[in-house]
Amino acid sequence: MRKEMLRKMMCFLVVSVFLLAASGLAQAVEVKAHFFNGGILKTQTQYMLKDTRIGTPMDIPIPFILIQHGKDWVAFDTGNNAQVAVDPMPYWTKNIVEAYTPVMKPDQEFKIQIKKLGLKPSDLKAVFLSHGHLDHAGAIDNFAGTDVPLYFQKAEMDTIRPILAAKKAGTAYILGDFARINELNIKEITGVYDVFGDKTVIVFPTPGHTPGHMSLFVKSSKGTFIYCADAMYTIENMDKMIGPGLAWDIPQSLISLGWFKLESMQGGVKIIPSHDPVYWDKKGFSEKKVFVPGERNRR
Repeated sequence: MRKEMLRKMMCFLVVSVFLLAASGLAQAVEVKAHFFNGGILKTQTQYMLKDTRIGTPMDIPIPFILIQHGKDWVAFDTGNNAQVAVDPMPYWTKNIVEAYTPVMKPDQEFKIQIKKLGLKPSDLKAVFLSHGHLDHAGAIDNFAGTDVPLYFQKAEMDTIRPILAAKKAGTAYILGDFARINELNIKEITGVYDVFGDKTVIVFPTPGHTPGHMSLFVKSSKGTFIYCADAMYTIENMDKMIGPGLAWDIPQSLISLGWFKLESMQGGVKIIPSHDPVYWDKKGFSEKKVFVPGERNRR
């Protein structure tokens, strides 16, 4: 067990050195990140912060990101499936809806929101999924019938495939989200992946929440950040080293949190949580206005 923990810590050290080097490189192409909100989940604090303020209501946002790299676009996560805005109970099941009650409008679906940037799903170069849970990979069906590659860590697909084969949903993996998987261009990666080959956009494994969870490093024109996805729900998880309420492996989750905390203490790289209502209330999300061709798109 001790050897395994040391191995995992060494892996994070290697990733840290790689990202630190990437953050210091000169940038040759403009990179912009656009953060979108796919609705909220009405839940309770103990599901975000393990054994903390049990029973206290907590309304959490559902972010996904569009990244512009020169003329190319990629996405990180997709938010909920459109069916959640129509009738979530039969789609997600009663138990999930009672624990995480979704509040989502039809126009918060991924493919509708990216119209604000003048995009449609087939325009994207690639999509990267932090993991396969309902509020992150819910709208992958938006890419059915396209050639757009959807990247998961191999360890995540190794978790998802047996669930689909058994036709029995697992925790927050929803069968309907993957109903059109045969029409999708699913790709698997293992470890750190430099998206454009210039170290400006990098995905890297942060297992713990799920076996194949991954996070995102971006060196944008406005600064460098790491979007943790569900490796860090809230800033409080990191600051107080509180594990998540829902996790495949709590010790691995704490290793990720410790690494994010170290990075935040070093400065220079902003650490961004996924479901922190306080953080997102202060930061806000990106474009509010639908894109009109020929008209400058304002916030």
